[in-house]
Amino acid sequence: TLFFSATIPKTILRLGKSYQNNPEFIKITHETLTVPSIEQFYYEVRRGNKLDVLTRLLDLNTPELSLIFCNTRRMVDELSIQLQARGYLADSIHGGLNQSQRDRVMDKFRNGIIEILVATDVAARGIDVEGVEAVFNYDLPQDTDYYVHRIGRTGRAGNAGKAFTFVVGKDIYKLRDIQKYTKTKINRQKVPSINDVQEAKTEQFIDLLTDYIDKEHLAKYIKIIEELLENDNYTSIEIAAALLKMVMENQSKEEQVEEGFGDTGAEPGMVRLFINTGKRDKIGPRHIVGAIAGETGLEGRLIGAIDVYDDFTFVEVPHDKAHEVLKIMKNNYIKGNKVNVEPANPK
Repeated sequence: TLFFSATIPKTILRLGKSYQNNPEFIKITHETLTVPSIEQFYYEVRRGNKLDVLTRLLDLNTPELSLIFCNTRRMVDELSIQLQARGYLADSIHGGLNQSQRDRVMDKFRNGIIEILVATDVAARGIDVEGVEAVFNYDLPQDTDYYVHRIGRTGRAGNAGKAFTFVVGKDIYKLRDIQKYTKTKINRQKVPSINDVQEAKTEQFIDLLTDYIDKEHLAKYIKIIEELLENDNYTSIEIAAALLKMVMENQSKEEQVEEGFGDTGAEPGMVRLFINTGKRDKIGPRHIVGAIAGETGLEGRLIGAIDVYDDFTFVEVPHDKAHEVLKIMKNNYIKGNKVNVEPANPK
């Protein structure tokens, strides 16, 4: 009978004794506690900026599958809903779910139906999914052993992986303990800016474009370009630049503020709404998403940024759904509270 564990606390020893008789105990050295193929980084962030930093890193690195760890069930649920609200394919798993619920979530993650799994340490024990490219320590783990278990979900079978850790205030001392325990260097990184993300997206688009040129049959379209070159006074570079600009600005129509709303201070393609309820009524993002999705049928992943304050909330919804959401939610109820919903003023 063989029994493996990345770490051996007393609880694990007791479990081993329950199933083994006089086992030979083999311990590896600390140098191999973490896999060399995993790049490890940390970011010093403010608590309130964690979500923005996380989404920038997701957009910058575009991992196919990601695991995000939080220390509490509540934080797992909240972060999962916030990611869904921003359009990410995310779901959560923690000890509060029954086995069938956990199995459903894990099946979706393994099959790529969801790309981001937000989890607690207990729920993540035993998660063995191929292709996890990145692990995020949204909350720094309470125990140094947990850090080993967490980042061990990526970089498997010789594949490369990345581990990103968010450090808030005095967390830096705990991070030093983790580095000492694992005998590995966790490199400090600068928080990426919005420009960094935009540049990365441009590079990703160029890579996609060149791949498309290599693989697709373009004879029909080459003929159209040749006719443009022959009949009009344009160079091939001008035509290519115009097409590229059209593609990269394909949301320009969405960026035009829909008639009747004015400037609500929303992201391009969205309308920002004001709701007269907030934290004092024990309202959180999940209640906003649940109410709008439940009453209007709008998918939660299409709902944009949600900012909940003490007495009011701002939420962004797609332009083409804004009228419908306003009509249905006006004088409706959220968590038992009758609310008023109206277009927000500019930020």
